[in-house]
Amino acid sequence: MADEPEFPEWLAEAAIGLASGDAEAWMEMYADDAVHEFPFAAPGAVRRLEGKPAIRAYMSAMGGSVQFGSLDDVTVREMGDEVLIEAEGHHFDAVTGDPFDLRYLWIITRRSGRVTRLRDYMGPRRPAESGN
Repeated sequence: MADEPEFPEWLAEAAIGLASGDAEAWMEMYADDAVHEFPFAAPGAVRRLEGKPAIRAYMSAMGGSVQFGSLDDVTVREMGDEVLIEAEGHHFDAVTGDPFDLRYLWIITRRSGRVTRLRDYMGPRRPAESGN
């Protein structure tokens, strides 16, 4: 069996920027007409962001509630223009500083090197496991 692809460099750079508080670094990966969806969002929560300005506003506002951290337990599957990524995120509440974990599944479609659609399936916040 062939090795799984490594975490894509374009996404690693975006995630590092986001973890450092630079939402613009995250935005570099998106096409102008990108769509970012949250299919598992709670009723009344944002489910779909259309266009780079809407995504930028949302991600910038997230800094008030989440300090993004590291990702591990990453699995990557690339299929043409689509990339599936499973990962465990280790983040902090921006208000209290309390650590928490999130499990992600991202289904990402790209065109000409830019994200055109990101379906962001994330589980609920869980208290951080010891050792993170």
